[in-house]
Amino acid sequence: MRSYFGISIVAFLLTGCGGGATVSESQCVAGDWQTLGYRDGVRGYRSSQLLAHQDACVKYGVIPDRYGYKLGWEEGIREYCEPYNAFSIGERGKGHNNVCPTDMRTGFIHAYQEGRSLYRARVEVSNLEKAIAQKVNRLEQVKAAIVSTATAQLNAELTTSQRVELFARTQRLNTERNRIKAEIPSLENELALKVRQLDLLNRSLVAVGS
Repeated sequence: MRSYFGISIVAFLLTGCGGGATVSESQCVAGDWQTLGYRDGVRGYRSSQLLAHQDACVKYGVIPDRYGYKLGWEEGIREYCEPYNAFSIGERGKGHNNVCPTDMRTGFIHAYQEGRSLYRARVEVSNLEKAIAQKVNRLEQVKAAIVSTATAQLNAELTTSQRVELFARTQRLNTERNRIKAEIPSLENELALKVRQLDLLNRSLVAVGS
């Protein structure tokens, strides 16, 4: 079985194209519809993309060669539907148009789902890392606020109500500090678990694809 982790020509092409792209005047006039069909197929577009090209070319008095386009598209779509490319699409968190021919559909979906599972695992790890960083940052802010509030209470000119408010603020900050300090270890434990799961998933997919 070809490795899912190999470099995909299709994936390279996909990174440089936008959805719904049509053809230029020069492409309409050149009339290389088989190449255009291949391009659309390898990008995972439906063959109905030809209708968009037809709309773009009609103002130049050009009618697409449907037969040539379909030949190119069928070649391109089979390359797009290779499992290594399906995995790459899923791994990058991209969607697909369910365009694969019947004989390739099962393999495509299976590889896509494996890539997608890796994508989701990485997102979970990334989100936890961000959450921990945010908690740590907030904890430092709260600690600084507690010191600032405690220092403010030393002001001999404070009224009773001001002292009460500062004391209440200090209590709230202490409560928040203790809550965050309790939350961080839990998040770190969850992160460690997710990292191990991601490592196992990476190992299993490499083993399958080798």
